[in-house]
Amino acid sequence: MKINRTPEPCTMMEILMEAIKREQESYDYYYRAALQATKPATRKMLLNLAEWEKGHIDELTNHVMELNAQMEIDRAITGGG
Repeated sequence: MKINRTPEPCTMMEILMEAIKREQESYDYYYRAALQATKPATRKMLLNLAEWEKGHIDELTNHVMELNAQMEIDRAITGGG
């Protein structure tokens, strides 16, 4: 049996982008579950979990922006294209 795997991320940017994708999937899962919850306490807990995931997305996005800025600085210093 052949197992098809996606290639593992190898650069920091790929790792960050994969992490953002997974956090977004988690956010979507918790948010959809919250919409289906019938008990207010359950809905509140799921929305809180979704918000935590959103915070993770924001933090990872900031890291992506910092990495992009550093890559631009590195290119400017080295004259790379």
